[in-house]
Amino acid sequence: MSLAAERSAPVRPDEEPAGASGWRGRAAELVELGRTTRVGQLARAALVTLLLILLAGVLTLVAVLRTQAAADDVVTRSGPLTASAQELYRALSDADASAGQGFLLGAGEPESLRLRYQTDLAAAGRALAVVGAASAGEGADAAAVTTLTQGVPVYTGLVETARSADRQGLTYGSAYLREASSFLRADLLPAAQQIYDVQSAELADAQDGADGAVWALLAVLALVVALVAVWRLHRRIAHTTRRRLTPGVALAGAALALLGVWGALALGSCAVLTASARGDGTAPNRELVAARFAVLQSRSDEVLTLVARSTGGAYEQDYVRRSVALYGWQGQLDRARDEAGEGPVAADAAAAQAAGRNGIVVHNLVRTLDLSGQYDLAVALALGTGPDAGQGSVEQVQDALDRAITTTAGTGADDAAAARAATTLLALGTVVLTLVALGGLVAGVWPRLQEYR
Repeated sequence: MSLAAERSAPVRPDEEPAGASGWRGRAAELVELGRTTRVGQLARAALVTLLLILLAGVLTLVAVLRTQAAADDVVTRSGPLTASAQELYRALSDADASAGQGFLLGAGEPESLRLRYQTDLAAAGRALAVVGAASAGEGADAAAVTTLTQGVPVYTGLVETARSADRQGLTYGSAYLREASSFLRADLLPAAQQIYDVQSAELADAQDGADGAVWALLAVLALVVALVAVWRLHRRIAHTTRRRLTPGVALAGAALALLGVWGALALGSCAVLTASARGDGTAPNRELVAARFAVLQSRSDEVLTLVARSTGGAYEQDYVRRSVALYGWQGQLDRARDEAGEGPVAADAAAAQAAGRNGIVVHNLVRTLDLSGQYDLAVALALGTGPDAGQGSVEQVQDALDRAITTTAGTGADDAAAARAATTLLALGTVVLTLVALGGLVAGVWPRLQEYR
């Protein structure tokens, strides 16, 4: 047959290249040795155990890194950003209430009230800068940041126009003030609320990640399986070689046991502390912050009712609605007290509720004076700082809420920091102990395999 014919001749299906036949035959031989010989069975068991140790180490490392990243996010990013979003809303609402009170006082506006208004605007600017830098022009809160960045100067301009007109005795000053407050309520505060909602959701997600329940459970399960495999391998060696102890395999088991105990304690502590930060800190704090927002808005309603005089019916209705939601049965303060449980936070929530209900009585008296034509007396009572006056009652509510908010925020921050610290060095320890277990297993099994030569 010619060379060309040999090249064109078809290869029969049962013919294979020599190289392919060689490695396949070698693989089949190894499989047969692993199934039928003691040395092969030992090697196969050691290989399976080695892979299980590696899998357990990888799963544990993933669980630790994910938990650490989430706990660190709670402490360094989502937690502080949520606090900044709270401060942004609070400062804008308080500035609106201060502007209204200053307008009612006219030329008699005290410097302290003017300073409070300016301080609130400065605080809102700082908080907006923080959340704006975090949004980086992306995400659901980016448009809200833009709205606030562009809208706050518009609001302050309207307030200053109202103040200037009032000082000159012009009657349209109150219209500018109402326009400023309406703009704040319709555009700025909803944007601030959206930012707060986004940051609160990110904080909740980070806390869920710091729990690490699913990955921690997988890691513990893998460690238990690997530890059982090491124990069975040690028994196999002891049975076949009459050695009671194989140091390398025992070292692998000890390393896995240490990793399991350390990981369970660290990840468990992180989960418990994160749950505490959520239950004793974030959950009641959220209700208390919502209550404080409502108190500031109801105070603005109360002041604007007096500013608008006969056209202030909408503000009065809004005040009644917010007051019922705040101080009524199963209202915001009731929910905050339930979330907090027994302790100083619940006591502060109860004190705020009592002061708020007293404020409603004062408010009704203010409305009675106003409707009966005693406008100046109504304004004096609404702006009075005594315990049985309008501003004094509001300050009692705010002081109690501020104490409770500070307590819950501190509890949440302390527990979150402790949760992050619980996993310190665990990632490095996981790598080291996994390598020790792998090395110990190889060092323990390899001499036993050599004995069969």
